[in-house]
Amino acid sequence: MDASGLAYPLAVLRTDAQGNTSIAGSTRSPDLAVVSAIQNHLASPGSYDVFVTRLDPSGNILYSTYLGGSADDIVRAVAVDAAGNTYVAGTTASQDFPTTPGSYAPQMPPPGPATFADSSAYQGAVFLFKIRPDGTLAYSTYFTSPSAPVDPQAIAVDDAGDVYLAGTTYGGVPTTAGAYRTACGCGAAPGLGFTIPLSDAFLAMFDPSGSKLIYATYLGISNAAASAVAAAPDHSAYLGSSAGIFRFDPSGASLLASMGPVVNAQAIAAGPDDRVYLAGQPGSGANQFQPTPGAFQADPIGQPSLPAQGTDSPMAVMMTDASLQNTLAATYFGQYGGGVYALALDPSGNLYLGGSVKVGLLPTRTPLEEGFGGSLATGFLAELSADLSTLLFSSYFGDGEYFYVSSLGVGANGAIVLGGTTDHGTVWANSVQPAGLPPLRIDAVANAASLLDNPVSPGETIAVSGAGFAGDARLFIGGAAVPLISASPTVLRAVVPSNVAGGPAAVQVQSGGTVSNQVLLNVAAASPGLFSSDATGLGQAYILNPDGSLNSPANPVQPGGSITVFATGVGPVSFSNGYAVTQFPADLYIDGFHCDGLAAVMGPAAGFPGSVYQLTVIVPDPASMAASNPNLQNFTFPPQVGVILKIAGAASQNGLAISIAQRSADAADGK
Repeated sequence: MDASGLAYPLAVLRTDAQGNTSIAGSTRSPDLAVVSAIQNHLASPGSYDVFVTRLDPSGNILYSTYLGGSADDIVRAVAVDAAGNTYVAGTTASQDFPTTPGSYAPQMPPPGPATFADSSAYQGAVFLFKIRPDGTLAYSTYFTSPSAPVDPQAIAVDDAGDVYLAGTTYGGVPTTAGAYRTACGCGAAPGLGFTIPLSDAFLAMFDPSGSKLIYATYLGISNAAASAVAAAPDHSAYLGSSAGIFRFDPSGASLLASMGPVVNAQAIAAGPDDRVYLAGQPGSGANQFQPTPGAFQADPIGQPSLPAQGTDSPMAVMMTDASLQNTLAATYFGQYGGGVYALALDPSGNLYLGGSVKVGLLPTRTPLEEGFGGSLATGFLAELSADLSTLLFSSYFGDGEYFYVSSLGVGANGAIVLGGTTDHGTVWANSVQPAGLPPLRIDAVANAASLLDNPVSPGETIAVSGAGFAGDARLFIGGAAVPLISASPTVLRAVVPSNVAGGPAAVQVQSGGTVSNQVLLNVAAASPGLFSSDATGLGQAYILNPDGSLNSPANPVQPGGSITVFATGVGPVSFSNGYAVTQFPADLYIDGFHCDGLAAVMGPAAGFPGSVYQLTVIVPDPASMAASNPNLQNFTFPPQVGVILKIAGAASQNGLAISIAQRSADAADGK
C-alpha cells in the first residue's frame, strides 16, 4: 500500500492466530483507502495522523482508518493479540487526540516539571489505543505529559490482554508507588563545552480495559535505552535494552532475572517452556557472545579491519531460559552490516528473523530473490530450526530502494506475513509459505570472485550453489539455457550471457526430471568482484607484482610499481588490438587513492573459472604528490590496505587487501 507522506519508516505489521494482519503507521496523505473507519479523513491537512489497516489472509481490507488530532501523531510501536485486537502506541502533539471516557488519561496531562532534556528529539505526549477486530475503538488514552521527553519503542500484549509498553526517556514517566525504580537513572555527562543528557529505559503495564496503569517503572540505569519487550505467560515481562535484558515480576516491583548485553537485543520473543529468544548485535568484552556447539554459524564473518572500510559486526541470535543465566542455543547469523528487528515463533518452535542487511551479506537458503538494492540495505526473512542449528529458509525482500522488514507474524496456516517500509514511504507487506528444504534447490547465486550474491552483469562468471545437482543438471537464466563451466552436486559455475537484458531475471536449475526453486536476480550494467588469494573473497587479493610474482605480506609491492588485479563482473567488454575495453570506465582505488591504468586483457587465467578481466595499474605514490598536497609529505601506506574496483556505480567487495612495502625514513624525506 502507498502511504505517501509517511513520517518515518515506522509502519509496523502484526498478525493474529487466524492470519489476519494489522498495519499501522503515520501518514499525512489524504488518500488512504478507508473502510469501516473510526475516522475517515485527516484531522488536519498537512499534519500526520495515525493509520491502521487490517487485512485478511488473502490481503483484502477488513477495516482501514485514520486516527488523530489537529497536530502530528506519530506511531512508534504496534502489537496484536491472538483474538485480533490491535494495540498502537506513539507520540502526539495533539491536545484533541481521540480518547475514550474511562481510560487511564482521557485528557492530555498538564506539562510536568522541567527535565534536563526538554530540548531532546522526544516531543509530545505518549498515546496508547486498542482497536477491536471489527474496527471499533476499544479504548484510547494518553500516558505522559507533552513536556516529558519519552519515546515508546516497543509494545507487547499477553493472553489476558494486559499491555506492556517499553521505551527510552529523560524523565517524566508517571511511575507508580512500589515500582522497581521510581527515580529516573538519567543524568548528564560532560561534553566539549556542553553537557550531554543521558537517558534511562522504562516499562509500563496497562490492564485489559486501558483504564488502569498497573505499574510504571524506570530501569534505573544511566545511559540505558529500551529496544524491545516481550510478555511471558505468567505476566512477567522481558525488557531489552542497551544495558542488557531484564525480567520484571507481574507487579513491576522487582527483577526476577537479568543478564548483560550478551546480545544487544533489537527483538525478543518469549517461547514455550519458558524459553526466551533474543536477536541483535553480539556483545563483547565482559559480555562476549559465545555460540553453542552445533550452531548454524559458529564463527563471526566480520569485516576485516582495513583502513577506511569500517568494522561492522554480524548479527547474533540466542535462546536462553527464563532465568537468563543458561544459554540453550546461540548462533551468529550472516556477515557484517545487518540488523534483526522482528522475531516470530511457529507452533513447531522454528524461529523467524526479519530485518535489513547489506546486499551480498545474507546467508540465503531457497531464496525468492537476490541482489536487489544495490549498495543500499534491503529487507530479509530467515527461518532457523528451534535449536538454532539449521537454516531452513532465507531470502532477501525488496527492490532498489532502502527497505527493512520491521515486523513478522505467523498465521494459522503456517504462512509468514512480513512487512516494513521503504525510504520513499511505501508500506509493504507480503505473505510467504516456507516449504522446507527440497532435495533439488538453489541456495545462492554469487559472483565467482567476491562470492557475494550481488546483482549479476553480462559476461560475469557466477557460482550457483545449492543441492541435488546431478550429472544432467542444466542452468537457465531468463529462460535461456546457459552452458556450464563446471558442475558438482552442490555448485554450478557458468557465465552470464552477454545479451541478457537488464532488470529482473529468473534463475532455475533442471535436474533429474525436476526443477529447482526459481530465484529472481537483478541484472546490472556491472557488478565487479576481485579474486582473492585463498578463494574466499576476503583477505589478501590475488595480485601480481611487477615481476609477475604474487603479492603478499612477505612480497609487497613498492609504491609506484605496476600491479595486475583479476576480476569478473565488469560488464560488457569490447576488444582493441587485443586489449579489453569495458563499456564503462574501470577505476581501481588503493586506500582511497585512484590508480592510473596501463592496460587490460580478458581471457582464461590459470586457477580461475571463465574468462577473467586482468587490469594492470600503477600503485599510487602519495609522497610524490606532496608538491600539490603538503599533507602527503610524509605519508606512508600501512602494510595492508583495501583495494576496490569501481565500474558503473558498482564496487567490488570490501575486506580485500593489497600488501605495500614500507618506505624507509630516507625515502619518505626524499633522500
